[in-house]
Amino acid sequence: MEPQEKKPGRWARFKESSKDNYRLVVMNADTFDEVGAYNLTPLNLYVAISSLILLLSILIFFIIAWTPLRTYVPGYGDVVQRREMTAMENTIEDLTEQLEAQVEYTENFRRILVGDAKTFEEIEKLKDSLELEAPEPVPLSEEEISLRRQSDLERVGRTARQGGGGVPTSGSNAVPLEQTYLTVPVNGEISAGFKPEENHLGVDVLAPQSTPIKAAAEGIVFMSEFTSANGNVIGIQHDNDLITFYKHNSELLKKVGDRVNSGEAVAIIGNTGQLTTGPHLHFEIWHRGKAVDPVDYLSF
Repeated sequence: MEPQEKKPGRWARFKESSKDNYRLVVMNADTFDEVGAYNLTPLNLYVAISSLILLLSILIFFIIAWTPLRTYVPGYGDVVQRREMTAMENTIEDLTEQLEAQVEYTENFRRILVGDAKTFEEIEKLKDSLELEAPEPVPLSEEEISLRRQSDLERVGRTARQGGGGVPTSGSNAVPLEQTYLTVPVNGEISAGFKPEENHLGVDVLAPQSTPIKAAAEGIVFMSEFTSANGNVIGIQHDNDLITFYKHNSELLKKVGDRVNSGEAVAIIGNTGQLTTGPHLHFEIWHRGKAVDPVDYLSF
């Protein structure tokens, strides 16, 4: 009995069949003329098809990567949208902060105009509730200090030189300021003294809200206006080349041209202007065009 031959495996059969030669003949269907003939093997056909598929894959990849078609790829559009949404959220947060700051500024300005400024106690309570640290004051530059001092001196000197408009004429220049009787504008504790080197040309006197402020001497009101830095300001021209200023008031009781007597109420203490942190009076005395320390002539 002859032994049975062992059949080759699939891989061996595939290798064997891939070496078979085939001839592909292209003929004209009408005349049966041979147009072309090609020798093919299964291996060559497999390589050709694989190469074509690879080239098509590369071509499709570049088309999707470098054209707007990539936005239609699942997952890619979500990443782009998330990035755009994050940028929009950041922009909205910035705009919201700017809007809140603008609303706060407008509300503070309205309070100043109507005389409803926040008191020092209210500000302290607000800071405690928000648990915020008080910001450090920004120091003034030398140029700004010099410019403010020069502006104040020019305005005081210009006012002192004006003789018309009901302003009383100056008394004898020989009368020293120590012999001039002055009334204390308001009684209270001095929180900041006279420091010309820091451009603080007067004293800050603490007093309760709505306390009336009295004229230091008889004179004529030459200034009654609101400034962004000092709030509501009263300026009075007196005899003997003497001028007094009363700043940060919540309300002004006199207008320009009014004659006031010594001790007469001219304003109400307040907290207006940017250079203030609570209800107080900033009081200045100018004698012969120069700021002097009020503490040397008055007991607050």
